[in-house]
Amino acid sequence: MKRLTATVASLVMLLGVANYAAARGGVPPAPVACTVPLAGFGPIDPANGFPMYYQDSTGLALAQCLDPVCAGPAFLTTLPNPALPVSFPNNFPVEMFYSRAIAKGTVGTVSYLYTAAVEGTFLNGVVAAGNQMVFGRVRVRVAGLQPAGVYTVTHPYGVKTFTADGFGVINDTVTVGAVPVGLVPTAFSLALTGPVGPFLRFATGPVPPPAGTIGNPVSPQTVTGSSCGQNFVSIVGPGLPVGISTNLFSTVIGKVAQTCGNGIVDLGEQCDDGAVNGTPASCCSATCKFKAAGSPCANPNPCMTATCNGTDVCVATPNTAPCNDGNACTTADVCTAGVCVGGPALGCNDGNVCTADSCNPAIGCVHTPVSLPCNDGNPCTSADTCAAGACVGTPIAGCTCTPTTCAAQGKNCGTILDGCGGTLTCGTCAAPQICGGGGIANVCGPKLTLTATGRAGETVSSTPAGLSVPVGTTGSAPFAPGTRITLSVTNGRSVLWSGACSSGLNKTPTCTFTLNADASETANVQ
Repeated sequence: MKRLTATVASLVMLLGVANYAAARGGVPPAPVACTVPLAGFGPIDPANGFPMYYQDSTGLALAQCLDPVCAGPAFLTTLPNPALPVSFPNNFPVEMFYSRAIAKGTVGTVSYLYTAAVEGTFLNGVVAAGNQMVFGRVRVRVAGLQPAGVYTVTHPYGVKTFTADGFGVINDTVTVGAVPVGLVPTAFSLALTGPVGPFLRFATGPVPPPAGTIGNPVSPQTVTGSSCGQNFVSIVGPGLPVGISTNLFSTVIGKVAQTCGNGIVDLGEQCDDGAVNGTPASCCSATCKFKAAGSPCANPNPCMTATCNGTDVCVATPNTAPCNDGNACTTADVCTAGVCVGGPALGCNDGNVCTADSCNPAIGCVHTPVSLPCNDGNPCTSADTCAAGACVGTPIAGCTCTPTTCAAQGKNCGTILDGCGGTLTCGTCAAPQICGGGGIANVCGPKLTLTATGRAGETVSSTPAGLSVPVGTTGSAPFAPGTRITLSVTNGRSVLWSGACSSGLNKTPTCTFTLNADASETANVQ
C-alpha cells in the first residue's frame, strides 16, 4: 500500500502542475468528451422489467447488480425487507446499478465527489411496472473553492470547465435516459448515448474484486477503461497551486453478464445459437465463435452428411451409407440421393412345399401352412398330404425304411429330412459362417476375409455394413448368400483390388461383387 500511495502522490503532482499551467494561460480549455456510446443492452428480464445487461464498446456486458457481492454490504439496506430475497415489486431497491465508479476525498478545505454510473431506477421512486428507467450519469461536486473561480475538471469521460458559485461550490450532473419505459417504450436505449462508456473497471488495489465482478465496492483501487486514458479525476484552478488529482476510486461496481448462450449475437461474438452452443447440433462453439468448416452438425436424415460451412450454417449433402428403409422385405438398403433405397428382395422360400411363402413389409417372411399332396421322402408311406406345415404319409404295412445321414447328404448344419419321414439335425456353423451362407442349403458359409495393406491411417469398409478393416490388419464377416458387396476406402482413395473382387491392376475407389461362398480379398490402398 505504501508503494501505491507514493505512485498516487507523484501522479497528483505531475497532473496537477500540468493542468494548472494550462489553466493559468487565461483561456479555459475547451470541453473534451471521452465517452464512447454503449453498444447495446440485453433482453428484458421478465422478473423485474429491466434489461438483463448493458454492453459497452469493448464487448464488456454488465448485468443488474442486485446482491451484496457486487454492490457491497450496504445493498441490503436498500431493500424494504433485507431478510427476504430480492423480488419485484414488493422487495426491490428504488435504485440499482449496472456500472458505478466513485472517487472522493478532502484536500485541506476542499472536498470533492465524482460519480459515473449507468443506473436503473423508477419514476418518482415508485417501484412499479412501467416506471422503470435506465440512465447514464456523470456527477461532479466540489466544495471549498474560491467563489466565482474558474476550475477545470478532468475525469475518465472528459474535460470540463466550471465556475464556482457564490459559496465556492461546483455541483454539476449530466443525466441521459431518465425517461420511464411506460411513457416511451424505447426509453431503455437512451442510456446508450449517455455520458458513461466504456465501463470503468478494476486495475490495481489491495483487495481484488469478488469473482464475477469488475470492481471492488468497498476498497480503494485504480481503474482502467477511459477511452482517453484519463483513468483519474483532477481539479485545477484558483487557490489550488498544484491542483487536486487522484487515481483512486473508493467504489467500483459491475457484475459481468455471461452473454454467450443468450441467443443474441452480442459485441465480440460471431454467433449465438442459445443453449445448443458447442453441441453437435450447432455450428456455433461454446465461446460463440464459428466452428471450423467441416465440423459435424446435427441432421435427422441418416442419408445426408451434415457439416458446418465455417459460418453458423449446417450444410447437408447426400451420402451412400447403409440404411434401413423400414421395409422388412428388402435387404442391403443403401442411401441414394439423400433417400434410403431398399436393395434385393428378402428370400422367403423355406423349401417346404407344405407352406405358402410370402413377405410382410412390417415383420418379414411369413410361412402359411397349406393342404396339398406332397412327398415325405419316405418310401414306406403312401397318400402323403400336407398337415400343419408338414408332409405326413400313411405307413405301408411290412415296409422297412433305412434313414439317411447328414454326411451322406453332404450337409453340416440345420435340419434335413432323413428320408423316412423324420428329420436329422446336422449341427451349427462356427462364426462367422452361417448355415446356407454359401448358397447351398444346410451347408455352412460364406464369409468374406479382407486384408487391408498400403497407406497407413486408412480404413477399408463394406456396404452393406459388416467389415471395417484398418490398413495393416485383417478382418472377416459373414453375409447372407447372394449378397452384393461394395468395398471402398473411407475417404475415397484409389485401391488395387485382388481376390474375390479384382480391379485388374487398375486403381479404382470401389470394387463390387456377389458373395456366394467363402472368399478372400486384398485391398492395397494407394
